[in-house]
Amino acid sequence: MLRISQGDAWAFRQIFNAYSRQVYSLCIKLTKDVEQAKDLTQEIFARLWTRREQLRGVSNFRGFLSTVALNMIRNQLRKKVLDLTNETFLMNYFEESAPTPDKVMEFKEFQCMIQEAVDHLPPQLNRSFVLSRMAGMSHNEIARQMELSPLTVKSHIARALTFIREYLEQHSAGALTLLSLAILKKFF
Repeated sequence: MLRISQGDAWAFRQIFNAYSRQVYSLCIKLTKDVEQAKDLTQEIFARLWTRREQLRGVSNFRGFLSTVALNMIRNQLRKKVLDLTNETFLMNYFEESAPTPDKVMEFKEFQCMIQEAVDHLPPQLNRSFVLSRMAGMSHNEIARQMELSPLTVKSHIARALTFIREYLEQHSAGALTLLSLAILKKFF
């Protein structure tokens, strides 16, 4: 780790060769997408290299690498899950070959929870979010329609996403936890 933290590319290559299959396996297990798993594996090791100075203090590299990998995979999946335009992706996630009644019910519950959260958004945030995620409009289009600046629209959508996450955590902790685990299994 010390050699890598000092910029030794050969030492980094050794670590990559030793751990890349393990990281790829984790990525494929959670994302169930070969191309995404390949991309994430490369991104994980690229992040390690760009932040190699931090490796100097790492005593348990395997644990450190697992944490970095899981965080990056989780972030990637969050982007997909909370983007309601990914309905096809979510439907495919919940139907491996033929949807089981449990998975159909989980998906419907998840949709209801999100809709409930969206319904509780303040009016401006609700409208911005619905136009963005459900109508597929760009920030500029929404800004023109709502007579706001694109930056304000972007802020509204970010605040709406934060509100939805917090709402789901507060109002449906049990179901959300189960769904998050299912999604993590699928995407991570």
